[in-house]
Amino acid sequence: MSRLLFFVAYNKPLYALLVMLIVIYSVVQSSVPYLYKLFVNTLTSGSLKGVYHILIAYVVIRLAAVILEAIANMIGDIILKESSAEARVTIFKHVQDLDFAYHANKSTGSLISAFKRGDGAFFTLFQALHFRVLQVFVGFLVLIYFFTQINPVIAICAVISFVSMLVVASIVIKYNIKTRNVFNDSEDQISGVLTDNLIGYETVKLFARETWERNRLQKLFINWKRYLWRYGLSFRYWEISIGTIINISIFVLLSLTVSLFDQKTLLIGDVVLVVGFLDSFFPKVWELVWGFREIAKNYSDIQKYFGLLDNEIEIKDPVNPIKLNTVKGEINFDHVSFSYKQGKRGAIRNFNLNIRQGQSIALVGRSGSGKTTLTKLLMRFYDVDQGAITIDGVNIKNMNKSDLRALMGVVPQEPILFNNTIAYNIGYGKDHPTQEEIKAAAKMANIDKFIAGLPDKYETNVGERGIKLSGGQKQRLAIARMILSDPDIIIFDEATSHLDSESEKLIQDAFWKAAANKTTIIIAHRLSTVTRADKIIVMDDGRIVEEGTHKLLSHNPKSLYSHFWKLQVKDIS
Repeated sequence: MSRLLFFVAYNKPLYALLVMLIVIYSVVQSSVPYLYKLFVNTLTSGSLKGVYHILIAYVVIRLAAVILEAIANMIGDIILKESSAEARVTIFKHVQDLDFAYHANKSTGSLISAFKRGDGAFFTLFQALHFRVLQVFVGFLVLIYFFTQINPVIAICAVISFVSMLVVASIVIKYNIKTRNVFNDSEDQISGVLTDNLIGYETVKLFARETWERNRLQKLFINWKRYLWRYGLSFRYWEISIGTIINISIFVLLSLTVSLFDQKTLLIGDVVLVVGFLDSFFPKVWELVWGFREIAKNYSDIQKYFGLLDNEIEIKDPVNPIKLNTVKGEINFDHVSFSYKQGKRGAIRNFNLNIRQGQSIALVGRSGSGKTTLTKLLMRFYDVDQGAITIDGVNIKNMNKSDLRALMGVVPQEPILFNNTIAYNIGYGKDHPTQEEIKAAAKMANIDKFIAGLPDKYETNVGERGIKLSGGQKQRLAIARMILSDPDIIIFDEATSHLDSESEKLIQDAFWKAAANKTTIIIAHRLSTVTRADKIIVMDDGRIVEEGTHKLLSHNPKSLYSHFWKLQVKDIS
C-alpha cells in the first residue's frame, strides 16, 4: 500500500487537492439528514417561516456535492492515468534490469499474469481506497458528530457497531487474501502452461502431443476449481457476517431512538435525523464492504505486482563508473574462476587469456567446457568469483553494464527476432537508422538478395521469434543487426551449428566481412567456422588445454583439436 501511495502521490499538491475535495464533498453529502431534521422541526413548529430557506439550502448543498464529486473524479482520473503508467514503466524497467539468472529461471506466463492482474488491481484499489473507504470514514465521523449532539448513547452504539464490522471484516479479509494467493498460484501455473504451448506449438504438433497437453491442462484445472471455490466461499462468509451485524445495528439504533422519543428525550426531528443517517450511511457501509472485497481481491494481485520490485539486482553498476570513449578492444581474463552455484564444481577455473586488439579468437571444446560461460562473464551476465576481466585495462566491474554491453555485438546460436518487419529487426541494432543503413547492413550480411525477392521487401513481417524465416536467414539477419550496431567487439556464438553447407558459407562470408579489424570471439562446434581465426583456444572442464592456429593444432596428432577435426572431416566424407 505504501508503494501504491508512492505512485499516486507523485504530484503531491494535486493529490492533496483530490483528498481535500473527497473530504469536503463527503462532509456535504453526509450532512443532508441534518437538513431533514431542520425541515421537520420547522414544519411541526406551526410556522412555515424558514421552510423555503431550508429547501433552497438543501438543493444548493446537493448540487455542490455533485459538482465537487465530479471535479474530484476528474482529478482522480488524471492522477490514476499518470501514476498507473509510471508504475508499469518502473516495474518493467526493474524486471529488465534484473540479472540473467532471474530471467533464466522465470516463468513468462506467470510474469505476464502478474503484470496484467497488477495493473488492473492498481485501478481498482485507487478507486476503492479514495472514493469508497475515505468517503465512508468521513461520513461516519459526521454521523458520530450529529449523534453525539442529540444523544451520546446513540453515538456510542453506532461506534460499537462500526468497530464490530471492522473487526469481523479484518478476520475475513485475511482469510480472503490467503485463499486468493493460493488461487493466483494455481492460475499462474495454468498461464505458464498456456504460454509454453503458444511459444512451443511447433514442438507440440511435431510430436502429436495435443491430447497430452490438453489432459495436462485439465489436471491443473482440478486444483484450480477447488481453490476458486474456497476463494468464492470467503465472500459468502463476508456477506453473511457483515450483513448480520448491519441489520442488528440498525435494529438496535432504531429501537434506542424510539425509546428515547417515547421518553420525550428526542424531538421528531431528531428521530428523522437518525433515520436519515441510517438510511444513507449503512448502504454506504455495505458499499464499503464490497469495497473491502475489491481491496482484498486486488491486494494479493498488487502485492505480487509490486513484489517484482523486491527482486534484488545482484550484478550492480558501480557508484562511479568508468566509460571508455575510445575502445581498442583488448580483452584480458586474469586468473578467472566462476561457479554457477556456491560449493559446486567451477564452470571456469583459473582461466587466463589475453586477446589483442583486432585479434580473432576461437573457443572450441566439448559441450559444457565453459565456452559460452566466458562470454556471459565478459558481458557481466554474471560476476566472476575470483580474478578479473578487463577491456583496455579497465575492470569491467567498474563500467556500467549498459555501456559495457554496448561495446559488443553478439550473433547468438538461436537469434530471437521480434514479431515485426525485417527492417525493424535489422534496425534494432541502432537508434533511428536510415533505410540506406539498413540496406547496407543487409548487403554486407548476404541477405539483401533474399529480401529483394520478397513481395513486401523490408516491410515483410518475420512472425513471432522469426518463425517465418529459415535458420540461415535468421542468422544472416542477426548478423545484419550486429553490423548496424557497429560494435567494437564481436561475439559469434555457435551461429552455424545447425545449418546446411550453403547457408554456412554465406554466413561465414558475411561474418568475416563484419569482423574485419575488430576484436572477435568465436564459439563453435563446427570447426570449419574457426579455421581462419588468429588463435584457437581448446577448452576442457573450464580450462585451456591447447592453443594455437588451425594448421598447428590440426597437424598435431596428439591434440584434442586434431581429434575433433578428424571426427568432423570423417562425418563430412
